[in-house]
Amino acid sequence: MTIFQLLMLGASAYFAFKIYEHIQTLQDPESVSKEKKPVVRQDVVDSFVEDGDKARESGDFNKALAIYTEAKYAQPDNAEILFKIAYTMSQLERYDEAIEYFEESLEHDNQNPFAYLELSKIYKKLGDEEKAKQHYERAIELDEDIKNI
Repeated sequence: MTIFQLLMLGASAYFAFKIYEHIQTLQDPESVSKEKKPVVRQDVVDSFVEDGDKARESGDFNKALAIYTEAKYAQPDNAEILFKIAYTMSQLERYDEAIEYFEESLEHDNQNPFAYLELSKIYKKLGDEEKAKQHYERAIELDEDIKNI
């Protein structure tokens, strides 16, 4: 086998293991009541977020978005995951969707200055100077160091 084939085999094995871990956290639909959602272990969600971060940092925004979305299914109200989805969408220039996710993130954590800063950047790109200014000022209220960014 060539080195490339060995690397591909290793990557395939890694993702197969991650899928196996994910499947182990799911429950039989018949055993889940209509009011309860399947419980996903926190370490599995953390693993998804970490994998999404790695993909985003390497510039693979579509892959990162897919991974973050999977984590969102497990924890739909997690402000950090919503923020990361929004940030990734803004990197993909999907600004309308990014705005929705940033706002949803802020519903769960309205003390995140970076969400306001990113919203400010998006509104500036879209030409809405008033909203851009409002969000930038809110970001500075929460963290004075934002001025240095």
